Amino acid sequence: MRFERIVGGKGASGVAGVKRLPAAPRLEESRPLPELRPDTPAPASGARPDAPHVKPTSYIAVSLLFSVVVFAFFLLSPGGFLKVREQRNQLAKMQVAVAQLDADNRKLEAEVAALKSDPQAVEKIARETLNLVKPGEIVLILPEGWQARVKPPESEAAAPATATPPLGEGPRP
Repeated sequence: MRFERIVGGKGASGVAGVKRLPAAPRLEESRPLPELRPDTPAPASGARPDAPHVKPTSYIAVSLLFSVVVFAFFLLSPGGFLKVREQRNQLAKMQVAVAQLDADNRKLEAEVAALKSDPQAVEKIARETLNLVKPGEIVLILPEGWQARVKPPESEAAAPATATPPLGEGPRP
């Protein structure tokens, strides 16, 4: 086997090179490894004992335990799955509220535009909110729920509004 050694470097010459060392003489005789020699005594009691064999099921158990811990962390942590789900529900509710407010704003903008351009819209608002009337008009103020008290009889409601005359009786010219 050959070994190489780097020589030189920072010296005055500043040249670095590789010096080849002569190969070690080879012995033709093969030597067994020390732990395999039959004449070697048994290790002393202070020597490291053989490592116990670890069963593959323990690796599976440890990996499952680790997986459960990681899953629980991502599920229950402050930025976990449950928090994200809650925030998505909250976002959906807020988007519905924003859409409703946008529709209300558009309705109010249309009402403002009508009040600026249409005098009848101004008159309607004055009559409904301020209870203003034109001179000579009579206003009837009915109590709330008056429509429920005044119902037509059931027989009149069942009859059609436009009845056709019998065959023999028609309008005469």
